[in-house]
Amino acid sequence: MRESLLPLLASPDTGGPLTPTVTRRRGEEIWEGCLTDAAGHRYPVEKGIPRLLPGSLLDAQRSEIAARDAQVRDYDRMAFLRLFGEVEIPLTRRALAARPSDRVLEAGCGTGRMTRRLAERTGDLVAVDFSFESLRANRKKLRGGGLGHVPLVQADLCHLPFAPGTFDRVVSCQVLEHVPGDSARRRAVSELARVARPGGTLALSAYKHSLWTRAFARKEGAHNGGIPFFRFTRRELRALLSEGFEVQSMTGVLVYIYLARCRKT
Repeated sequence: MRESLLPLLASPDTGGPLTPTVTRRRGEEIWEGCLTDAAGHRYPVEKGIPRLLPGSLLDAQRSEIAARDAQVRDYDRMAFLRLFGEVEIPLTRRALAARPSDRVLEAGCGTGRMTRRLAERTGDLVAVDFSFESLRANRKKLRGGGLGHVPLVQADLCHLPFAPGTFDRVVSCQVLEHVPGDSARRRAVSELARVARPGGTLALSAYKHSLWTRAFARKEGAHNGGIPFFRFTRRELRALLSEGFEVQSMTGVLVYIYLARCRKT
């Protein structure tokens, strides 16, 4: 991580500032070391990635981290997601409407299915995920595309390690449905709203509970490998997002997901 990222960061446990201790540098980056808050919580920096997970993770979240770390290669081999992205990504970027001057947060970047395409449109993108191995795979893709300047942070959507109002635009694609439990999903939306500036834009997609899923699939459960999921009705997703945002539009045109454009109230 570059030291220019530090002013944006905050402790996921206390919300306060973080002080770096550097044990190894690699060029302009802090490659190994730790970040410490005023209460003494220590968060490692490993291979250039700050690991800013809170101490209060749910057991289901820890299980999902392990599952996603183990499935990195399998995820990148999913031909359907690559094909679907050719439609999904342009529509998501249109909903986000990021300008080159905007600071953008990608909340739940995974292995980078969307990160490079977002980074090409804005000069100030920060991408977070709670799978460390996914972040490493994402960084490799970014560097291969000449976009090694994008900061990557290991973080929990329910305890985002940033100061309030840090981002002009926030994007989160197919992440919210994997947050386990109603209270945690409400906390995640609250955190997305907290780190967005007043008037800022959120583009968010999540699983859709449709006529097809009502007939042939479960509304809630777990994928192979133990990754939880929840499928939203339009009313459920709108109500959840409305706790922190004004929902300006929501479309179900993307077949199995809803895509919402919201404004921070």
